[in-house]
Amino acid sequence: MHPSDTVQPILLRVDKEEPAAHCDAIAAAAVAGVLAYANRTGDAAWEDWVTGRFTKTVRRAGPKPFAKLCAQAPSGIVQIGAAEAAAFEPQRYEDMPRALRALQVSGTQLPVTEPAPAAAGSPLIILNRDLSMSTGKAAAQAAHALLAWFLELDAGQQQAWAAQPGAAVQEVPQRGFSALHGHRGAGPLIVDAGLTEIDPGTATAFVAAPVR
Repeated sequence: MHPSDTVQPILLRVDKEEPAAHCDAIAAAAVAGVLAYANRTGDAAWEDWVTGRFTKTVRRAGPKPFAKLCAQAPSGIVQIGAAEAAAFEPQRYEDMPRALRALQVSGTQLPVTEPAPAAAGSPLIILNRDLSMSTGKAAAQAAHALLAWFLELDAGQQQAWAAQPGAAVQEVPQRGFSALHGHRGAGPLIVDAGLTEIDPGTATAFVAAPVR
């Protein structure tokens, strides 16, 4: 691992009047995070970050500031159900635009309502439900898991996913979480550093093995 002092900002659109579903927001954030990497035009901002812990910060914004801040996001705006997210290249906190840096990080919790149907063939991100992670925390963990899965694909598979990006999210109890990760073909297990909400060393997320 190489140390990196950069963090990837991921921005969630949070509409208080018509909030998106918890799992849709998590999935949109994860897809946006990976798309920003897949759409990169150079590796300078990504090289140390992607070989380290690929730290992320998930922030929330209302509809108007979200649209303004995300106009130039390398991920574009990702929509899943009513959820929208966008992601940027890794950067130091002090180099973030002031408007982005000022947005709230903690306390992002969207309602656990029925998510949108997943597109056929979309990777399924499994989250440990027993951890009771907030939407923002779960979004960061899901983005870790989807990127770790993406990095294990060959170039052709990466291009195919980026051409038709998508993901779905399912939260399962610890027992089922451990059993599903035991299936051959499951993506790398994400273990949290314990900086927020949960204890260090806690397994949080992975991409499920494909259905055969």
